[in-house]
Amino acid sequence: MKNYTSLLLLLLFSFVSNAQNDNYVGIYEKKIKTVKNEVLEYELQILSDSTFTFHFFRNLGQSISKDENVYGKGTWKVIKNVIHFYTNASDLDQKYTLDFTNSSGRFDGKNKNQFRFYHSEIPWIEKLTLEKNEYVFSK
Repeated sequence: MKNYTSLLLLLLFSFVSNAQNDNYVGIYEKKIKTVKNEVLEYELQILSDSTFTFHFFRNLGQSISKDENVYGKGTWKVIKNVIHFYTNASDLDQKYTLDFTNSSGRFDGKNKNQFRFYHSEIPWIEKLTLEKNEYVFSK
């Protein structure tokens, strides 16, 4: 009987943990177009398998015709309503160059569709606020 109770508690804990993580899953974006026709786009995908991808796109308008794309990926976990991001050495390669280790953020207390990075060793990520894309349909 004790084994069944332990198994039941383990399954219940796993279910609750996964349900809480699903609250964070989604695509978060920010798009900026300046008066000089410069374009900045940020996209964070938080996936249900506890992984994430990040993409930053920049086009500085007609002054420089070269587009810039920067990528990051890794894993995430929630500790006390704060999402902590981790990038292992195996996540880094020629395309994925951003190391999100020691980056963390959470939802805005007033607006649950806004995600804000509160700490990052990537200076331009810290204090970045992204909006959840509500038009993405989950399967």
